[in-house]
Amino acid sequence: MTISKNSILKKLQSYNNSEMTLLIALFLIGTVFTILSPYFLSIKNFLNIGIYSAIIGVTATTTTLALIQGCIDISVGSIMALTGMVCAILLKSGMPMPFAILIAFSLGIACGLFNGIMVSKAKINPMITTLSTMTIFRGIAYLSNNGISIVINNNAFKWIGRGYIGPIPFIIILMVSAYFIMWYISKYTAFGRKIYATGSNSRASYLSGINVSRMIWVVYLLNGMMAGTSGILMASQSGAGLPIAGEGYEMTIISACILGGTSLSGGKGSIWGTFIGVIMLTTISNGLTMLAVPTFWQHIIKGVILLISVLIDSIRSGALKKI
Repeated sequence: MTISKNSILKKLQSYNNSEMTLLIALFLIGTVFTILSPYFLSIKNFLNIGIYSAIIGVTATTTTLALIQGCIDISVGSIMALTGMVCAILLKSGMPMPFAILIAFSLGIACGLFNGIMVSKAKINPMITTLSTMTIFRGIAYLSNNGISIVINNNAFKWIGRGYIGPIPFIIILMVSAYFIMWYISKYTAFGRKIYATGSNSRASYLSGINVSRMIWVVYLLNGMMAGTSGILMASQSGAGLPIAGEGYEMTIISACILGGTSLSGGKGSIWGTFIGVIMLTTISNGLTMLAVPTFWQHIIKGVILLISVLIDSIRSGALKKI
């Protein structure tokens, strides 16, 4: 009995990469690591996974919106480094913590707004724009203190990334809150519906009265805001401003979004799918570390996961069927 290429692709396309499917995959991955490592299945380790998920998880919320809108932002890791360095410099200078956080937070918004203006007003390709600003923001992060890390001695600031409210780390509460807010915005507001419409067909959206240009720069602004938040959380968690912070995080974030069902071609995506994708990638990294898998092998595995994610997106979008 022969099976045609088209029938295989049709079956794969009909296989909906829903949140339930991701949860099953996550369960299977957890089961494998539980069998291979006696230390994996513990509340302490699950909390560690949540803590390390929070940094990329917060930014992944709005990166999902950017991808749904048909755009992409690969500058988020550099924005994290820049905002973390600025926050550390201001705290070291003696500035009160609320003002230091507010300025660093505003810097993240400014970086996102710059990306948005370059894409929406100057009409520069989103990939080229954010590739350029990724290098620019990272360079400024290094220049801010001549490439030297800055130790943060403010215990109140470090509590944000390390503290607990009852048995739950505060940083996990922040991440989950961000997902609920962005889920509500994407699902139950006119703004969220416009994001999906713009990503599905920007020309039709424009003709129907949607200000596509404004939608683009607003989503980039939000993504810069959340990347700035992640940068502050990272500085708080590590206890230092690090110019190298966030390197490679943009690819991990995009991988999580695609695994969660967000399409690179725009118009499709799920906030909670991204959340599960983030947890899945962090779980894989955590499990590999517990199994003492060398770092360079982990890089290869993460690269393979990104490649598989893009392949899955191609199958879902029907691109392979056209070949």
